[in-house]
Amino acid sequence: MTYDVIVIGGGSAGCVLANRLSADPRRSVLLLEAGPDFATTDAIPDGIKDATYAPYTYDWGYRSVPDAFGNEVPVPRGRVIGGSSSVNVCIAMRARPSDHDAWAAAAGAAWGYERMLPLYREMEHYPYGEEKYHGLGGPYRMTLGTPEDLGSHAVAAQRAAAHLGHPETDDFNAPGAPGFARTPLSASGGIRLSTAIGYLNPVRDRPNLRVRGGTLVDRVLFRGTRARGVRLATGEEIPARHVVLSAGAYNSPAIALRSGIGDRHDLAALGIGVVADLPGVGRNLTEHPAYWNVHAAKPPGTEARSVFGSALSVATGPDEPDFDVQILPSAAVPAGSLPEQFVPRAENHPTGWDMVFFVSCVQPRSRGSVRLASRDPEAAPTIDLGLYTAADDAERVADGVRLARRLARTPPLADLLADERVPGPDISDRELADTIRRAPAHYNHGSATMRMGRPGDPHAVVDADGTVRGVQGLTVADASVFPAMPRVATNVPAIVVAERIAAVLRERLSPRN
Repeated sequence: MTYDVIVIGGGSAGCVLANRLSADPRRSVLLLEAGPDFATTDAIPDGIKDATYAPYTYDWGYRSVPDAFGNEVPVPRGRVIGGSSSVNVCIAMRARPSDHDAWAAAAGAAWGYERMLPLYREMEHYPYGEEKYHGLGGPYRMTLGTPEDLGSHAVAAQRAAAHLGHPETDDFNAPGAPGFARTPLSASGGIRLSTAIGYLNPVRDRPNLRVRGGTLVDRVLFRGTRARGVRLATGEEIPARHVVLSAGAYNSPAIALRSGIGDRHDLAALGIGVVADLPGVGRNLTEHPAYWNVHAAKPPGTEARSVFGSALSVATGPDEPDFDVQILPSAAVPAGSLPEQFVPRAENHPTGWDMVFFVSCVQPRSRGSVRLASRDPEAAPTIDLGLYTAADDAERVADGVRLARRLARTPPLADLLADERVPGPDISDRELADTIRRAPAHYNHGSATMRMGRPGDPHAVVDADGTVRGVQGLTVADASVFPAMPRVATNVPAIVVAERIAAVLRERLSPRN
Protein backbone atom coordinates (compact mmCIF):
# COMPACT_ATOMS: atom_id res chain seq x y z
CA MET A 1 0.00 0.00 0.00
CA THR A 2 1.15 3.53 -0.78
CA TYR A 3 0.19 5.96 2.01
CA ASP A 4 -0.66 9.57 1.37
CA VAL A 5 1.44 10.57 4.40
CA ILE A 6 3.91 8.75 6.61
CA VAL A 7 4.70 10.47 9.91
CA ILE A 8 8.00 9.35 11.46
CA GLY A 9 7.83 9.62 15.24
CA GLY A 10 4.80 9.25 17.51
CA GLY A 11 5.86 11.86 20.05
CA SER A 12 4.65 15.28 21.15
CA ALA A 13 4.33 16.50 17.55
CA GLY A 14 3.77 13.22 15.70
CA CYS A 15 0.55 12.36 17.52
CA VAL A 16 -0.78 15.84 16.64
CA LEU A 17 0.03 15.31 12.96
CA ALA A 18 -1.57 11.86 12.90
CA ASN A 19 -4.78 13.30 14.34
CA ARG A 20 -5.02 16.37 12.14
CA LEU A 21 -3.89 14.79 8.86
CA SER A 22 -6.22 11.79 9.19
CA ALA A 23 -9.27 13.98 9.89
CA ASP A 24 -10.16 13.76 6.20
CA PRO A 25 -11.16 10.10 5.62
CA ARG A 26 -9.83 10.26 2.06
CA ARG A 27 -6.24 10.80 3.26
CA SER A 28 -4.36 7.69 4.41
CA VAL A 29 -1.86 8.22 7.22
CA LEU A 30 0.73 5.89 8.74
CA LEU A 31 2.32 6.83 12.08
CA LEU A 32 5.60 5.07 12.89
CA GLU A 33 6.96 4.99 16.46
CA ALA A 34 10.23 3.32 17.48
CA GLY A 35 9.03 2.59 21.01
CA PRO A 36 6.04 0.56 22.19
CA ASP A 37 2.51 1.64 21.36
CA PHE A 38 0.06 1.59 24.25
CA ALA A 39 -3.31 2.04 22.62
CA THR A 40 -5.38 2.88 25.72
CA THR A 41 -4.81 4.73 28.95
CA ASP A 42 -5.41 1.51 30.88
CA ALA A 43 -2.63 -0.21 28.88
CA ILE A 44 -0.04 2.44 29.77
CA PRO A 45 2.43 1.18 32.41
CA ASP A 46 1.97 2.79 35.82
CA GLY A 47 5.40 4.41 35.76
CA ILE A 48 4.50 6.26 32.56
CA LYS A 49 0.98 7.07 33.63
CA ASP A 50 1.92 8.49 37.04
CA ALA A 51 2.44 12.25 36.72
CA THR A 52 4.28 12.66 40.04
CA TYR A 53 7.82 12.00 38.81
CA ALA A 54 9.47 11.90 35.40
CA PRO A 55 10.19 8.22 34.63
CA TYR A 56 13.48 7.13 33.10
CA THR A 57 12.04 4.00 31.52
CA TYR A 58 11.17 3.78 27.82
CA ASP A 59 14.14 5.99 27.02
CA TRP A 60 16.56 6.11 24.08
CA GLY A 61 19.50 5.95 26.50
CA TYR A 62 21.39 8.80 24.82
CA ARG A 63 24.35 10.53 26.45
CA SER A 64 26.32 13.58 25.38
CA VAL A 65 29.97 13.51 24.44
CA PRO A 66 32.28 14.52 27.31
CA ASP A 67 32.63 18.23 27.98
CA ALA A 68 35.86 20.06 28.83
CA PHE A 69 35.80 18.53 32.33
CA GLY A 70 35.08 14.99 31.11
CA ASN A 71 31.40 15.05 32.05
CA GLU A 72 29.00 12.94 30.00
CA VAL A 73 25.42 14.06 30.52
CA PRO A 74 22.32 11.88 30.10
CA VAL A 75 19.98 13.08 27.35
CA PRO A 76 16.59 11.59 28.27
CA ARG A 77 14.13 11.23 25.38
CA GLY A 78 10.94 9.20 25.44
CA ARG A 79 11.02 6.06 23.29
CA VAL A 80 7.31 5.29 23.59
CA ILE A 81 4.08 6.41 22.00
CA GLY A 82 3.64 10.03 23.04
CA GLY A 83 7.42 10.49 23.01
CA SER A 84 8.74 12.84 25.65
CA SER A 85 5.21 14.04 26.45
CA SER A 86 4.83 10.56 28.02
CA VAL A 87 7.86 10.92 30.31
CA ASN A 88 8.13 14.63 31.12
CA VAL A 89 7.34 16.53 34.33
CA CYS A 90 4.07 17.78 32.79
CA ILE A 91 4.90 21.50 32.74
CA ALA A 92 2.73 22.96 29.97
CA MET A 93 4.09 26.41 29.14
CA ARG A 94 3.39 28.33 25.95
CA ALA A 95 6.14 30.12 24.13
CA ARG A 96 6.14 33.76 25.15
CA PRO A 97 5.11 36.63 22.82
CA SER A 98 8.79 37.63 22.85
CA ASP A 99 9.68 34.14 21.61
CA HIS A 100 7.19 34.46 18.79
CA ASP A 101 8.68 37.86 17.92
CA ALA A 102 12.01 36.08 17.42
CA TRP A 103 10.36 33.30 15.40
CA ALA A 104 8.62 35.82 13.14
CA ALA A 105 11.85 37.75 12.62
CA ALA A 106 13.72 34.57 11.70
CA ALA A 107 11.10 32.66 9.72
CA GLY A 108 8.17 34.88 8.80
CA ALA A 109 5.11 36.70 10.12
CA ALA A 110 3.01 33.51 10.32
CA TRP A 111 4.92 32.58 13.47
CA GLY A 112 4.12 35.83 15.32
CA TYR A 113 2.12 35.67 18.55
CA GLU A 114 -1.14 37.11 17.20
CA ARG A 115 -1.15 34.65 14.29
CA MET A 116 -0.33 31.71 16.57
CA LEU A 117 -2.77 32.53 19.39
CA PRO A 118 -5.77 30.88 17.63
CA LEU A 119 -3.77 27.66 17.37
CA TYR A 120 -2.94 27.73 21.07
CA ARG A 121 -6.62 28.22 21.83
CA GLU A 122 -7.62 25.43 19.44
CA MET A 123 -5.19 22.89 20.90
CA GLU A 124 -6.10 23.25 24.56
CA HIS A 125 -8.76 22.48 27.11
CA TYR A 126 -7.93 24.92 29.89
CA PRO A 127 -10.80 26.18 32.08
CA TYR A 128 -8.77 28.99 33.67
CA GLY A 129 -7.83 32.52 32.66
CA GLU A 130 -9.40 34.91 30.18
CA GLU A 131 -11.36 33.42 27.30
CA LYS A 132 -9.54 35.55 24.72
CA TYR A 133 -6.32 33.72 25.55
CA HIS A 134 -7.58 30.18 26.19
CA GLY A 135 -9.66 27.41 24.68
CA LEU A 136 -11.98 24.79 26.11
CA GLY A 137 -12.59 22.40 23.22
CA GLY A 138 -9.08 21.23 22.34
CA PRO A 139 -7.58 17.76 22.70
CA TYR A 140 -4.74 18.80 25.01
CA ARG A 141 -6.09 18.99 28.53
CA MET A 142 -4.21 21.13 31.01
CA THR A 143 -4.87 21.77 34.68
CA LEU A 144 -3.62 24.27 37.25
CA GLY A 145 -2.40 22.88 40.54
CA THR A 146 -3.93 24.19 43.74
CA PRO A 147 -1.74 25.29 46.65
CA GLU A 148 -2.62 21.98 48.29
CA ASP A 149 -1.37 20.11 45.20
CA LEU A 150 1.95 21.97 45.25
CA GLY A 151 2.56 21.64 48.99
CA SER A 152 3.54 24.00 51.75
CA HIS A 153 7.15 24.46 50.64
CA ALA A 154 6.26 25.65 47.12
CA VAL A 155 3.59 27.96 48.55
CA ALA A 156 6.15 29.38 50.97
CA ALA A 157 8.53 29.94 48.04
CA GLN A 158 5.91 32.14 46.37
CA ARG A 159 5.49 34.17 49.54
CA ALA A 160 9.25 34.53 49.92
CA ALA A 161 9.45 35.72 46.31
CA ALA A 162 6.79 38.34 47.03
CA HIS A 163 8.86 39.58 49.99
CA LEU A 164 11.80 39.99 47.58
CA GLY A 165 9.70 42.05 45.16
CA HIS A 166 8.65 39.42 42.62
CA PRO A 167 4.90 39.72 42.03
CA GLU A 168 2.57 36.80 41.49
CA THR A 169 1.35 36.29 37.93
CA ASP A 170 -2.19 34.95 37.60
CA ASP A 171 -1.81 33.34 34.17
CA PHE A 172 1.59 32.17 32.97
CA ASN A 173 0.26 31.40 29.48
CA ALA A 174 -1.17 34.87 28.87
CA PRO A 175 0.87 37.90 27.84
CA GLY A 176 2.18 39.95 30.71
CA ALA A 177 5.14 40.75 32.89
CA PRO A 178 7.15 37.84 34.30
CA GLY A 179 6.97 36.96 37.98
CA PHE A 180 5.99 34.03 40.16
CA ALA A 181 3.25 31.84 38.68
CA ARG A 182 1.64 28.48 39.12
CA THR A 183 2.34 26.65 35.87
CA PRO A 184 -0.26 24.80 33.80
CA LEU A 185 0.26 21.05 33.90
CA SER A 186 -0.48 18.37 31.32
CA ALA A 187 -1.85 16.13 34.04
CA SER A 188 -5.10 15.45 35.80
CA GLY A 189 -6.00 13.17 38.68
CA GLY A 190 -2.36 12.10 38.92
CA ILE A 191 -2.27 10.90 35.27
CA ARG A 192 0.22 12.30 32.75
CA LEU A 193 -1.78 13.53 29.74
CA SER A 194 0.54 12.92 26.81
CA THR A 195 -0.31 13.71 23.22
CA ALA A 196 -0.93 9.98 22.78
CA ILE A 197 -3.79 10.24 25.28
CA GLY A 198 -5.08 13.61 24.11
CA TYR A 199 -4.60 13.53 20.34
CA LEU A 200 -4.04 9.97 19.18
CA ASN A 201 -6.13 7.58 21.25
CA PRO A 202 -9.48 9.27 20.52
CA VAL A 203 -9.02 8.84 16.75
CA ARG A 204 -7.41 5.40 16.54
CA ASP A 205 -10.55 3.87 15.09
CA ARG A 206 -10.29 5.92 11.89
CA PRO A 207 -9.94 3.39 9.07
CA ASN A 208 -7.53 5.68 7.20
CA LEU A 209 -5.08 5.87 10.15
CA ARG A 210 -2.61 3.13 11.06
CA VAL A 211 -0.20 3.22 14.00
CA ARG A 212 2.85 0.96 14.16
CA GLY A 213 4.85 0.83 17.37
CA GLY A 214 8.23 -0.86 17.75
CA THR A 215 9.16 0.37 14.29
CA LEU A 216 12.57 2.00 13.87
CA VAL A 217 13.07 4.06 10.72
CA ASP A 218 16.41 3.95 8.95
CA ARG A 219 15.93 6.65 6.34
CA VAL A 220 13.68 8.45 3.92
CA LEU A 221 13.76 7.05 0.38
CA PHE A 222 14.09 9.36 -2.63
CA ARG A 223 13.58 9.18 -6.34
CA GLY A 224 15.91 11.95 -7.43
CA THR A 225 15.05 14.73 -4.98
CA ARG A 226 11.46 13.62 -4.32
CA ALA A 227 10.66 11.61 -1.19
CA ARG A 228 8.94 8.36 -2.12
CA GLY A 229 8.65 6.56 1.24
CA VAL A 230 10.73 5.20 4.08
CA ARG A 231 13.06 2.30 4.76
CA LEU A 232 12.85 0.66 8.18
CA ALA A 233 15.81 -0.70 10.13
CA THR A 234 14.56 -4.18 9.21
CA GLY A 235 14.93 -3.39 5.51
CA GLU A 236 11.21 -3.12 4.86
CA GLU A 237 10.30 -0.29 2.50
CA ILE A 238 6.97 1.55 2.70
CA PRO A 239 5.95 3.88 -0.14
CA ALA A 240 4.29 7.24 0.48
CA ARG A 241 3.37 10.39 -1.40
CA HIS A 242 4.63 12.61 1.43
CA VAL A 243 6.84 12.05 4.47
CA VAL A 244 6.90 14.08 7.68
CA LEU A 245 9.89 13.87 10.01
CA SER A 246 8.66 14.28 13.57
CA ALA A 247 11.29 12.35 15.49
CA GLY A 248 12.59 15.19 17.64
CA ALA A 249 15.69 17.35 17.88
CA TYR A 250 18.08 14.38 17.94
CA ASN A 251 16.47 11.76 15.73
CA SER A 252 15.02 13.98 13.01
CA PRO A 253 18.49 15.22 11.97
CA ALA A 254 19.92 11.70 12.35
CA ILE A 255 17.30 10.30 9.96
CA ALA A 256 17.81 13.22 7.58
CA LEU A 257 21.55 12.59 7.53
CA ARG A 258 21.12 8.87 6.87
CA SER A 259 18.80 9.90 4.03
CA GLY A 260 21.46 12.03 2.32
CA ILE A 261 20.31 15.42 3.62
CA GLY A 262 23.01 17.41 5.38
CA ASP A 263 26.49 18.77 5.01
CA ARG A 264 28.02 17.07 1.97
CA HIS A 265 31.41 16.67 3.68
CA ASP A 266 29.86 14.92 6.69
CA LEU A 267 27.83 12.67 4.40
CA ALA A 268 30.83 11.81 2.24
CA ALA A 269 32.83 10.79 5.31
CA LEU A 270 30.21 8.11 5.99
CA GLY A 271 29.78 7.09 2.37
CA ILE A 272 26.28 8.53 2.12
CA GLY A 273 25.20 9.95 -1.21
CA VAL A 274 24.07 13.57 -1.21
CA VAL A 275 20.40 14.26 -1.92
CA ALA A 276 20.48 17.84 -0.59
CA ASP A 277 23.55 19.72 0.66
CA LEU A 278 22.17 21.45 3.77
CA PRO A 279 24.96 22.29 6.26
CA GLY A 280 22.46 23.28 8.96
CA VAL A 281 21.23 19.73 9.57
CA GLY A 282 22.29 18.76 13.09
CA ARG A 283 23.90 22.13 13.79
CA ASN A 284 22.62 24.81 16.19
CA LEU A 285 21.56 22.35 18.92
CA THR A 286 20.17 24.54 21.67
CA GLU A 287 19.42 23.39 25.22
CA HIS A 288 18.46 25.12 28.46
CA PRO A 289 21.40 24.62 30.86
CA ALA A 290 20.29 24.01 34.43
CA TYR A 291 21.42 23.43 37.99
CA TRP A 292 19.80 21.58 40.88
CA ASN A 293 20.11 23.72 44.03
CA VAL A 294 19.17 21.29 46.81
CA HIS A 295 18.15 22.10 50.39
CA ALA A 296 17.26 19.73 53.19
CA ALA A 297 13.60 20.36 53.98
CA LYS A 298 11.68 19.97 57.16
CA PRO A 299 9.04 17.24 56.75
CA PRO A 300 5.76 18.53 55.31
CA GLY A 301 2.43 17.88 56.96
CA THR A 302 1.21 16.06 53.86
CA GLU A 303 3.05 15.01 50.71
CA ALA A 304 2.34 17.19 47.64
CA ARG A 305 0.64 15.79 44.56
CA SER A 306 2.90 17.74 42.12
CA VAL A 307 6.67 17.89 42.50
CA PHE A 308 6.96 20.93 40.21
CA GLY A 309 4.03 23.22 39.57
CA SER A 310 5.24 26.80 39.87
CA ALA A 311 7.97 29.00 38.44
CA LEU A 312 9.72 32.28 39.17
CA SER A 313 10.81 33.96 35.92
CA VAL A 314 13.32 36.82 36.10
CA ALA A 315 15.45 38.98 33.81
CA THR A 316 19.16 39.05 34.60
CA GLY A 317 20.67 40.35 31.34
CA PRO A 318 20.75 44.14 30.88
CA ASP A 319 19.01 43.99 27.47
CA GLU A 320 16.62 41.11 28.21
CA PRO A 321 13.12 42.05 26.94
CA ASP A 322 11.27 39.40 28.96
CA PHE A 323 13.04 36.87 31.20
CA ASP A 324 16.16 34.78 30.76
CA VAL A 325 16.30 32.77 33.98
CA GLN A 326 13.65 30.50 35.42
CA ILE A 327 13.55 28.95 38.89
CA LEU A 328 11.23 26.02 39.60
CA PRO A 329 10.81 25.41 43.33
CA SER A 330 9.89 21.83 44.08
CA ALA A 331 7.63 20.45 46.71
CA ALA A 332 9.32 18.78 49.65
CA VAL A 333 10.10 15.25 48.44
CA PRO A 334 11.45 12.19 50.26
CA ALA A 335 15.24 12.08 50.10
CA GLY A 336 16.33 9.71 47.35
CA SER A 337 13.28 10.20 45.11
CA LEU A 338 14.96 12.47 42.54
CA PRO A 339 17.76 11.56 40.07
CA GLU A 340 20.90 10.68 42.00
CA GLN A 341 23.21 12.34 39.49
CA PHE A 342 21.74 15.74 40.40
CA VAL A 343 20.34 15.19 43.90
CA PRO A 344 22.96 13.04 45.63
CA ARG A 345 22.08 10.60 48.37
CA ALA A 346 23.16 11.42 51.92
CA GLU A 347 24.06 8.69 54.40
CA ASN A 348 23.01 10.83 57.33
CA HIS A 349 20.37 13.08 55.82
CA PRO A 350 19.43 15.75 58.39
CA THR A 351 15.67 15.59 57.75
CA GLY A 352 14.89 12.80 55.28
CA TRP A 353 13.32 15.35 52.89
CA ASP A 354 14.68 17.58 50.13
CA MET A 355 13.51 20.72 48.37
CA VAL A 356 15.04 21.60 45.01
CA PHE A 357 15.32 24.90 43.20
CA PHE A 358 15.68 23.87 39.57
CA VAL A 359 17.44 26.85 38.00
CA SER A 360 17.79 27.30 34.25
CA CYS A 361 19.09 29.86 31.78
CA VAL A 362 16.27 29.90 29.24
CA GLN A 363 17.97 32.15 26.68
CA PRO A 364 21.31 30.37 26.28
CA ARG A 365 23.98 31.49 23.85
CA SER A 366 25.80 28.13 23.79
CA ARG A 367 25.25 25.82 20.85
CA GLY A 368 25.95 22.15 20.23
CA SER A 369 25.45 19.62 17.47
CA VAL A 370 24.00 16.26 16.46
CA ARG A 371 26.05 14.09 14.11
CA LEU A 372 26.02 10.51 12.93
CA ALA A 373 28.39 8.06 14.58
CA SER A 374 27.68 5.59 11.76
CA ARG A 375 25.10 4.75 9.10
CA ASP A 376 23.58 2.11 11.42
CA PRO A 377 20.06 3.23 12.50
CA GLU A 378 20.53 1.33 15.76
CA ALA A 379 23.58 3.45 16.67
CA ALA A 380 23.00 6.49 18.87
CA PRO A 381 23.82 9.83 17.27
CA THR A 382 26.82 11.76 18.53
CA ILE A 383 25.34 14.51 20.71
CA ASP A 384 27.45 17.48 21.76
CA LEU A 385 25.21 19.58 24.00
CA GLY A 386 27.73 22.43 24.00
CA LEU A 387 26.63 23.48 27.48
CA TYR A 388 28.52 26.52 28.78
CA THR A 389 30.62 26.95 25.66
CA ALA A 390 29.33 30.52 25.95
CA ALA A 391 30.67 31.54 29.34
CA ASP A 392 27.89 33.94 30.28
CA ASP A 393 25.32 31.10 30.32
CA ALA A 394 26.92 29.81 33.52
CA GLU A 395 26.92 33.33 34.94
CA ARG A 396 23.18 33.63 34.39
CA VAL A 397 22.48 30.22 35.93
CA ALA A 398 24.61 31.39 38.86
CA ASP A 399 22.47 34.53 39.12
CA GLY A 400 19.46 32.24 39.43
CA VAL A 401 21.08 30.12 42.13
CA ARG A 402 21.96 33.27 44.08
CA LEU A 403 18.30 34.27 43.93
CA ALA A 404 17.25 30.76 44.97
CA ARG A 405 19.56 31.03 47.97
CA ARG A 406 17.94 34.34 48.92
CA LEU A 407 14.52 32.73 48.65
CA ALA A 408 15.68 29.92 50.94
CA ARG A 409 16.78 32.48 53.54
CA THR A 410 13.53 34.45 53.37
CA PRO A 411 10.51 33.72 55.60
CA PRO A 412 8.23 31.90 55.50
CA LEU A 413 10.29 29.50 53.39
CA ALA A 414 13.33 29.81 55.63
CA ASP A 415 11.28 28.34 58.46
CA LEU A 416 10.66 25.16 56.42
CA LEU A 417 14.27 24.47 55.38
CA ALA A 418 17.41 23.20 57.05
CA ASP A 419 20.88 23.23 55.44
CA GLU A 420 21.74 23.68 51.76
CA ARG A 421 23.01 20.35 50.43
CA VAL A 422 23.99 21.23 46.82
CA PRO A 423 26.26 22.97 46.14
CA GLY A 424 26.55 23.43 49.91
CA PRO A 425 27.44 26.33 52.19
CA ASP A 426 31.16 25.94 51.48
CA ILE A 427 30.58 27.25 47.93
CA SER A 428 30.35 31.02 47.98
CA ASP A 429 28.18 33.04 45.61
CA ARG A 430 31.37 34.15 43.86
CA GLU A 431 32.32 30.52 43.15
CA LEU A 432 28.94 29.47 41.80
CA ALA A 433 29.55 29.98 38.08
CA ASP A 434 32.63 27.75 38.08
CA THR A 435 30.84 25.12 40.17
CA ILE A 436 27.94 25.15 37.71
CA ARG A 437 30.23 24.72 34.69
CA ARG A 438 31.73 21.64 36.32
CA ALA A 439 28.33 20.04 37.02
CA PRO A 440 26.44 20.32 33.73
CA ALA A 441 22.75 19.57 33.63
CA HIS A 442 19.90 20.64 31.40
CA TYR A 443 16.13 20.97 31.12
CA ASN A 444 15.69 18.18 28.46
CA HIS A 445 14.67 20.75 25.86
CA GLY A 446 16.93 20.00 22.89
CA SER A 447 15.80 22.14 19.94
CA ALA A 448 16.61 23.94 16.68
CA THR A 449 18.76 21.28 14.94
CA MET A 450 16.80 21.65 11.66
CA ARG A 451 15.68 25.18 12.15
CA MET A 452 13.38 27.31 10.03
CA GLY A 453 14.60 30.37 8.23
CA ARG A 454 13.87 32.86 5.50
CA PRO A 455 15.10 32.49 1.91
CA GLY A 456 18.77 33.30 1.76
CA ASP A 457 19.53 32.05 5.29
CA PRO A 458 22.41 29.64 4.56
CA HIS A 459 21.99 27.62 7.77
CA ALA A 460 18.22 27.15 7.69
CA VAL A 461 17.07 23.63 6.85
CA VAL A 462 13.35 24.19 6.35
CA ASP A 463 11.21 27.10 5.23
CA ALA A 464 8.46 28.76 7.24
CA ASP A 465 6.10 25.85 6.50
CA GLY A 466 8.51 23.10 7.54
CA THR A 467 9.38 22.12 3.96
CA VAL A 468 12.92 20.77 3.63
CA ARG A 469 14.92 22.84 1.19
CA GLY A 470 16.19 21.29 -1.99
CA VAL A 471 13.81 18.33 -1.98
CA GLN A 472 10.12 17.65 -2.56
CA GLY A 473 7.67 15.65 -0.51
CA LEU A 474 9.48 16.00 2.85
CA THR A 475 8.42 18.14 5.80
CA VAL A 476 9.79 18.47 9.34
CA ALA A 477 7.48 19.28 12.25
CA ASP A 478 8.88 19.07 15.78
CA ALA A 479 11.16 21.02 18.14
CA SER A 480 14.06 20.67 15.71
CA VAL A 481 12.55 23.40 13.49
CA PHE A 482 12.31 26.09 16.19
CA PRO A 483 13.90 29.22 14.65
CA ALA A 484 15.03 30.27 18.13
CA MET A 485 14.93 28.70 21.58
CA PRO A 486 11.74 29.60 23.49
CA ARG A 487 12.00 30.71 27.10
CA VAL A 488 9.85 27.83 28.34
CA ALA A 489 9.50 24.07 28.56
CA THR A 490 9.29 22.94 24.96
CA ASN A 491 6.40 20.44 24.92
CA VAL A 492 3.59 22.92 24.19
CA PRO A 493 5.68 24.88 21.64
CA ALA A 494 6.39 21.59 19.81
CA ILE A 495 2.68 20.80 19.79
CA VAL A 496 1.69 24.19 18.40
CA VAL A 497 4.40 23.91 15.71
CA ALA A 498 2.82 20.60 14.70
CA GLU A 499 -0.63 22.22 14.70
CA ARG A 500 0.45 24.94 12.29
CA ILE A 501 2.41 22.68 9.96
CA ALA A 502 -0.45 20.17 9.94
CA ALA A 503 -2.77 22.99 8.85
CA VAL A 504 -0.39 23.84 6.01
CA LEU A 505 -0.19 20.21 4.92
CA ARG A 506 -3.96 19.78 4.96
CA GLU A 507 -4.19 22.60 2.44
CA ARG A 508 -1.37 21.32 0.23
CA LEU A 509 -1.87 17.55 0.29
CA SER A 510 -5.15 17.05 -1.48
CA PRO A 511 -6.54 13.63 -0.57
CA ARG A 512 -7.37 11.14 -3.28
CA ASN A 513 -11.04 10.98 -4.21
